[in-house]
Amino acid sequence: MLERLVLAGWHDEDIADEMQRELLSVRGAIQRIGLSKARPASFWNRRDDWPEIDTIIVDCLEASLMTVPQVAEHLARIGRRVSVQSVYRRIASMPTEVQNRAKRNGSRRRAAVCSRIKGRRRAA
Repeated sequence: MLERLVLAGWHDEDIADEMQRELLSVRGAIQRIGLSKARPASFWNRRDDWPEIDTIIVDCLEASLMTVPQVAEHLARIGRRVSVQSVYRRIASMPTEVQNRAKRNGSRRRAAVCSRIKGRRRAA
């Protein structure tokens, strides 16, 4: 059954759902029977929409004063799933002003959280 689904062009995730197995066990089985596709190491890093994502990242940092994890959550909400680590890497390749804005937003967020905690401790 596995061979038939792979040859029909199903994705690994869909096969795992269909067979009610874990994704890693399905991928291992596909590799064992020799049906896995050869993918270059950079296969998952190829995205066509990075320029649009970069624009959204800069807008979130500068206009909305978001932190990097908040930017990643925002991107996921609008349908562009990107890991937090990928956002950090993209910001590292951007101009210094954008990098500094990301650092300041994070510092501001941490300071706000600390002041709330202090207020709660004083009130208790």
